[in-house]
Amino acid sequence: MLEEALRWARRTFDTSVVSALDGTVRDQPADPYIAFREIIANVLIHRDLDHWSTGMAVEVRLRRDRLIVSNPGGLYGITVDRLGRDAVTSARNARLVAICQHARTPETGARVIEALATGIPIVANALEEAELPPAHYIDAAIRFTVVLRQQAVPVIHPGFDLNETELRVYDALAARTRSVADLKQELNLSAPNIRKALRELRSRGLVEQLGAKDGQQSAGDSRNMGRLMPLHASSPAGQDRP
Repeated sequence: MLEEALRWARRTFDTSVVSALDGTVRDQPADPYIAFREIIANVLIHRDLDHWSTGMAVEVRLRRDRLIVSNPGGLYGITVDRLGRDAVTSARNARLVAICQHARTPETGARVIEALATGIPIVANALEEAELPPAHYIDAAIRFTVVLRQQAVPVIHPGFDLNETELRVYDALAARTRSVADLKQELNLSAPNIRKALRELRSRGLVEQLGAKDGQQSAGDSRNMGRLMPLHASSPAGQDRP
């Protein structure tokens, strides 16, 4: 599956022609292949393999301005803010990880994974070298998602025609991803009003939903882990993003 994903990437990713200092030119993919490989390897070996995830697949979605990879099961024994910073890792599928450290891919002979706790730093370095924004990691408990953007997100202000509820929801999401249950508790708004505001914000392209769709679970259900993230969050007053 890893090699198949890489073949798909080489066929599908947009490329641009870049010049080296010696005058030679080469094709540069929109997303570094090495970063994509590390992400795919990680989601394959760290996905949840419990009975509840039977039939659920790793998902790869390529959009005009971003690449989205997600797998069943959230982070295991680590939080998003610690990814790439700790020298140790916590593996949900320890035996599978051990096997993949010695297994080699048939086409290149490379090990599936080289060592523990190296994948995220490799992704970060590859994106930095390609002058791309850092990866965005989203842990939704039952699903883990990685978002790679091809370019920095421009500052887009939500507009003055949003109503009070829509502005409150937008401002809350501008800080970090949240579920409907999170917004309900934080803003003291009813679930129907929040969903109505979210429909308007999504229709304007201001937020994106990741995970479960509205209506699959009740707003008060603790299993409702559909997460929402801002696509174009305004910068703090007096600050502009590059």
